[in-house]
Amino acid sequence: MKIWFSTYQLYPKTALNSRVKVKYRKGALLRIRFPDESVGYADLCPFSEMGDRPLDFELRHIALSKPTDLGARSLYYAQKDAEARKRGIRLYDSTIRIKNHFLIPDILGFDLERVAKIEADGYTEFKIKMGRDLVAETAKVEHLSNRISPGTRLRLDFNCSMNRERFVEWFEKNQKWLRSVLEFIEDPFTYESKDWREISNKYNITFALDRAADPIVTEAAGAGVIVIKPAVQDPEIIVQRFIDTDKKFVFTHHMDFPLGQMSAFYAAQSLFNGIQNQMLTCGLQHHDIYEGFTFQNAITADGPYILPPDGVGLGFDKLLESQTWTVLK
Repeated sequence: MKIWFSTYQLYPKTALNSRVKVKYRKGALLRIRFPDESVGYADLCPFSEMGDRPLDFELRHIALSKPTDLGARSLYYAQKDAEARKRGIRLYDSTIRIKNHFLIPDILGFDLERVAKIEADGYTEFKIKMGRDLVAETAKVEHLSNRISPGTRLRLDFNCSMNRERFVEWFEKNQKWLRSVLEFIEDPFTYESKDWREISNKYNITFALDRAADPIVTEAAGAGVIVIKPAVQDPEIIVQRFIDTDKKFVFTHHMDFPLGQMSAFYAAQSLFNGIQNQMLTCGLQHHDIYEGFTFQNAITADGPYILPPDGVGLGFDKLLESQTWTVLK
């Protein structure tokens, strides 16, 4: 097996969440030639603020055949891509449409005048990153709640930026206006199964477990929703453990390169038929997280539904061929 890489930088238009303060994210595309001479591509986009190792570490451990979870998932998708390219087929299923929420990474910079147009495009869920300036953010979310249609719901993601006591204080203060529009709260505070279960039951709210804890190790206790990130998790293992339970699934990207975004989309599609009754509206669209560039422009949309890029495998054929590749040693 021979591996090449091509580094890139992603420039966020705003802060991505309460933990991220960097001006850009650095990652790498991988080009891998497997023993059967097939060639596949994958993304490797560490999110250091969320627990991933730096890019150099990730690349070095792939070269040593000791990949991290992130690296192992990249190798997996490269192999799937290679198999499809060798056969000249696409990995996407045009008969499976997965609905997505509208992501607002910075509610303070969000223009509320956009709400009507976004809803008209078909979005019925807004996911909002919280925790940088909670007082101002909460006020803006309340204004948003007064503008959305009756069937639209909000998903609030705190990235564990609060402790239990502060969260309870915040929720008790705002629950009167929030309850009717709230779908779930993601990673509200540091994970302890007892605390999550107790608070969610006491206030009759749904918690979503993302990277606050490992859903397999913890049994996702206290969470009604499991957020699955195929870039760093094996979705098949998680689905197998929780299929036919009362847990719901939300597949999301890793705020990574479009190739990684589409790998997550492929993963969600490949499992859809077996879990469609447990799969909620997902988070697989980038929207306007990053400054525009050619790879992102290759992905289009029909409102909340992704229209995959042209090409075989994961797509992006001509764009991938045009990259400058360096042998990984």
